[in-house]
Amino acid sequence: MVEVSLVPASFDRERHLPLLLEADDAEDHMRGYLDRGELLEIHDAGGMIGVVVLVREADEVEIWNIALAEEHRGRGLGRAAIGAVADRCTRAGASRLTVGTSDCSLGTIAFYRKAGFRFAGVREGYFDAYPMAVVENGIRARDMVMFRMALPSDSTRT
Repeated sequence: MVEVSLVPASFDRERHLPLLLEADDAEDHMRGYLDRGELLEIHDAGGMIGVVVLVREADEVEIWNIALAEEHRGRGLGRAAIGAVADRCTRAGASRLTVGTSDCSLGTIAFYRKAGFRFAGVREGYFDAYPMAVVENGIRARDMVMFRMALPSDSTRT
């Protein structure tokens, strides 16, 4: 099994912008939530391979941005990163982990389902507010599709 770890990002958040923009190309929008969340670096044995931004609301943590450097994709590291995020959130007492993606991000939707997330709803018109149209797979993004993962309860934590 592939292993990754999560490391709090340095105070220099600007150096993470290129990776963050791979997951959310609306820079003004991304900068708006960057300071609201916890920015973590995703590391494997060779060093930093990606980043994730987590935002906590009560007992739920939402992944607002997650990206791996292109050369690290397709090798199970993304799924390992989701596992590390879920473990961290469980240890912090969260009961749910949520994530959203555009309604036209077909590969990302499949990835989240394979990683253990279940469909949790739609934020209609979410991408209509973006300054430029988001287009993937030849489809204009309109809605954000939300996914949720239940985390172990206190009685099952080790």
